Amino acid sequence: MSDRWLDIDQYADLLGVPRTWVRDKVTSREIQHRRVGRHVRFAPEDITANNEKFFEPAITATPSRAAGRVRSAARTAAKPAA
Repeated sequence: MSDRWLDIDQYADLLGVPRTWVRDKVTSREIQHRRVGRHVRFAPEDITANNEKFFEPAITATPSRAAGRVRSAARTAAKPAA
């Protein structure tokens, strides 16, 4: 990661979330940030801390019930008509 500090727009682009989401989290102090005068900036350390706080691995040990329904529907659709 670079040593550049990001503004709200750049940080929102990095996360793939709306700018308003980032602004709301800053206002409620849910994410780490720095104030430079009136401007909000995110240092590399802030980004790392926020990633550890908000992001979890997407892999689960058991498949979801929705996945089972999709597989079941696919098997039903693949059966030839009698």
